[in-house]
Amino acid sequence: MLLRTISVAGSLVAIAAFATGRAAALAHHHTAVATQPPTSIAITGVVVIDVAQGRRVSGQTVLITGARIAAVGARIAVPKGTRVIDGRGRFLIPGLWDMHVHSAVAVDREFPLYLAQGVTGVRNMHSTADTALALTNSIKRRLNTGTLVGPRFLANGPLLDGVGSVHRGAFIVRNADEARRAVDSLARGGADFVKLYDYLPRDAFFAAVAESRRVGLPVTGHVPYSVSVVEAAESGITSIEHMRGLEYDCSPVGDSLRAEVSTSLVALAAGTAKPAEVFPVRERVLERAIATRDEARCAAAIDVLRRRGTWVVATLGWGSTDGAVIVNDSARMQFVPARTRATWARMVEEDRTAPQGAWAKRNTADRANIPMLRRAGVPILSGTDVGDFALVAGFALHDNLAQLVATGLTPAEALRTATLNPARYLRATDSLGTVARGKLADLVLLDGDPLRNITNTRRIRAVVLNGRYFDRAALDTLLASSARAANTPAVTNLR
Repeated sequence: MLLRTISVAGSLVAIAAFATGRAAALAHHHTAVATQPPTSIAITGVVVIDVAQGRRVSGQTVLITGARIAAVGARIAVPKGTRVIDGRGRFLIPGLWDMHVHSAVAVDREFPLYLAQGVTGVRNMHSTADTALALTNSIKRRLNTGTLVGPRFLANGPLLDGVGSVHRGAFIVRNADEARRAVDSLARGGADFVKLYDYLPRDAFFAAVAESRRVGLPVTGHVPYSVSVVEAAESGITSIEHMRGLEYDCSPVGDSLRAEVSTSLVALAAGTAKPAEVFPVRERVLERAIATRDEARCAAAIDVLRRRGTWVVATLGWGSTDGAVIVNDSARMQFVPARTRATWARMVEEDRTAPQGAWAKRNTADRANIPMLRRAGVPILSGTDVGDFALVAGFALHDNLAQLVATGLTPAEALRTATLNPARYLRATDSLGTVARGKLADLVLLDGDPLRNITNTRRIRAVVLNGRYFDRAALDTLLASSARAANTPAVTNLR
């Protein structure tokens, strides 16, 4: 049994991950910090959103003692000395999770922004840094000592990729033995999971998945060009990010298209090709795969995901929104460093985010996959890829929820992808994911009903993190802190 952590200011949530796949326990430990939550808080007269059933429960009192919910009901005795919050006319949901971000190099700017937008948990997927694991471990220490206020935080450290990786700080592995050693190093170093990437050789991929399962680490990532989605699911990969790879499993010529990229990667590893030569091949085969999409093939691949219990992380923001609109949105750009704003503006000017581009076409294909995943019963998580083009921490998650609804999910189903489903994925439903007695007090108080309109998740009146209540004034202070950090020179993660 290996202990993994979800860190947050003032708490340490330990997930006991079992290699056997049995349900893991979630234990909560307090640590001494400068700012302790009030002894007791009561939110009265509020409409609690039951995300599991997709229903409203009116006239509820939610009593919070310390870091946990002590009681929920219509007739709850409020102890003397409790801070009472009038929740009449408002709606209470569990704290939101963004299950795919790249924020470790920008925590002083992005962590306040996440909280102000109701995001109380994030899964950091890679850090563009030479010492990624040391960086993410230091963030956890800062959260646990209270020197950094931010969401609960899971991180992999460096991802595993093959020769020619575009990611600084990645573990470059060339074969199965190197893959196993890399996974073991991550396990010893305190990684919460293992992330695999595009250029990973075939034998290295299967070895990494097997070793991750052996040491009790969840394994996720892109499906590399050397492997099909069906093979990845059958191998036991825990989740697939961005639905990456389905384009090829959905095409009758997908195997040959993957092989074309793999051939260029072999040449890259042999030193007879350059990294820049691979990108045109990738774009060409992607467009070909999308152009030859076959619904029956998609359905067959998705059925394997269902059968194997493989999760899918839907990141629909990239390519679904006009980049120029985001780049010219001053309300968001105040939280983005000038250097990053300039890069994004240049991408818009160069038409690199045009709707006819391969990556935007991929987004269209992804959107077509969501209703099929829903019908098949494949579990979906909401993620954003914050750190990439035109994706602003916090804002992007609300955009993604709206995009999921636009594909045909109900507001309740979309809301589950960022609340209950992350708890299920993390095997932490005893402490996260719903507004219920005994759960950790990670909550968002809304001025609008999210089941009526998913965009009401943006109408945030207050946030509770680990029992600490952030009212509207405190949230505005967090926003101001993020804006100040955006104007302070710092390393910027563009991917």
